[in-house]
Amino acid sequence: MKNIWTKLIMASIVGGAIAGAAGALAQQIDVPLPGHRIVINSRSAAFEFADQNQLTFGVDGDSRLIFLTEPLAQRIAVLDRFTGQEIGQVPAPPSGFLLPFSIRVPSAGRLVVLDPGGFPNPAVPSIARVYDYDYQWNEASRTFSATLARTVSFAGLPVIFVEDVEVTSSGLYVVAESVIGALWVIHPDGTITPGVFPSSGVPIPQLGPCALPAVTVEGIPFGAPGGFAPGVVSLTSRAGDLYFGTTCSGGLYRIPIQSLVDGLRSPDQRAQDIAVVSPRPAGTFESFEGLAVNRFNIHDNAVYACDSFHLQILRIDASTGARTVIAADPLLFNFPVKLQFLPPVLGVSPLVVASDQEYRLAAINSALSHDILQPPWIVTKVLVFDPY
Repeated sequence: MKNIWTKLIMASIVGGAIAGAAGALAQQIDVPLPGHRIVINSRSAAFEFADQNQLTFGVDGDSRLIFLTEPLAQRIAVLDRFTGQEIGQVPAPPSGFLLPFSIRVPSAGRLVVLDPGGFPNPAVPSIARVYDYDYQWNEASRTFSATLARTVSFAGLPVIFVEDVEVTSSGLYVVAESVIGALWVIHPDGTITPGVFPSSGVPIPQLGPCALPAVTVEGIPFGAPGGFAPGVVSLTSRAGDLYFGTTCSGGLYRIPIQSLVDGLRSPDQRAQDIAVVSPRPAGTFESFEGLAVNRFNIHDNAVYACDSFHLQILRIDASTGARTVIAADPLLFNFPVKLQFLPPVLGVSPLVVASDQEYRLAAINSALSHDILQPPWIVTKVLVFDPY
C-alpha cells in the first residue's frame, strides 16, 4: 500500500502535461495538486491541502466536504474535500457565532459545533453552547445548505472555558472543560450532567490546570497569560472508552464512557476510573490539543494526537502506549491543534489536520510583544500508511 501511494503522490506533483491529469485525479481521491508542499516518510505522506487567510482551529468532514472553524473570524468555512476551495459557510445561529471552536461530523448530513462563548473573561461571563446542524450538499448545483436543529446551552452551570466536544457511538456528547478541569455529558434529550467534576472543590489531577513551565516552540519562548496551563483540552472515543489529553499533565488518558453516567458514584468519585494510556516522557512538556481515532479501520487500535508543541503528529498504541511520530514539518504542522480521519473514498481515508500558529500570536503567547504569524494557515492532509 505504501509504495502504491508514494508513486501516486509523486505522479500527481509532476508539472507540465501531467498537471491536468493530476488535477482531474484530485477531484476523485485525496492526492496533492501540483505545487503543494509534500513530506513523505515510511509512515505517511503529508501534503498541503488548503491555505486560509484566517486563523483555523476545528476540522472534520465527510466524503465530499470539509468543515473548518475560524474562531477569530467567527465563522465556519465549508471546503471542497478534493480541491480545498471554499464552497460555502455554515449559517450562524440567531445570536451569531461568538467563538466557533471544535466540530464533529458524526455522520454525513450532521454537524456538531462547540462554541465556548468567547475567551475567558472575569468581567464578561461566557456561556458555552453546542449546536447541531443538519446540512446538505447539492452536487448538481454545487450549493451547500444547513439548518440549525438543536442548541444546548451551558448557562447557569459551573463552566469557564470548554475546549472540545466528542460525539460517542452511544449518542452521548462529552464536553471538555479546561479551567476547572471537568468532563460534561450531553444526553440525547439535550440535558447536561457532570461526568467527572471536582465536586469537593479539590482539582482532579488528570483533568485540572496548573502552572505552565518555561517552554519553547520552534525556538520561540512560549508563555501563557498568568502562567496558566489548562487541564483537559482534547477528546476522542472508541469501543466504549473516552480518550483525553491535557496540557497540564501531558500524556494520553482514558475512562470508560459508562463511568461518566454511573449513578452510584459522585462525579468526583468517577475519576477513580481514569487510566493513563501513555504518560508524558520525563523531562518534557507536551500538549495533545487534538485527538482522533480511525473509526473507518477496525484493525487500527491507535489514537492519533496533535503533538502541538513539537509540531508533529503521533500514533499512540492504545494497548501499550507506545508512540510513533508519523509526520513532522514546521509548515504543514505549524502548531497542530485538531485532526480527524475522513470517510474513505476509493479506499482512501486521509487524516485532515488544522494548525493555528498560536505560539506566534501575542494574544495567546504572553512571551511575545507582537504577532509573528506566518500566513496563510495551512490545512494538511496525511495519508497514513497502515502498519497493521
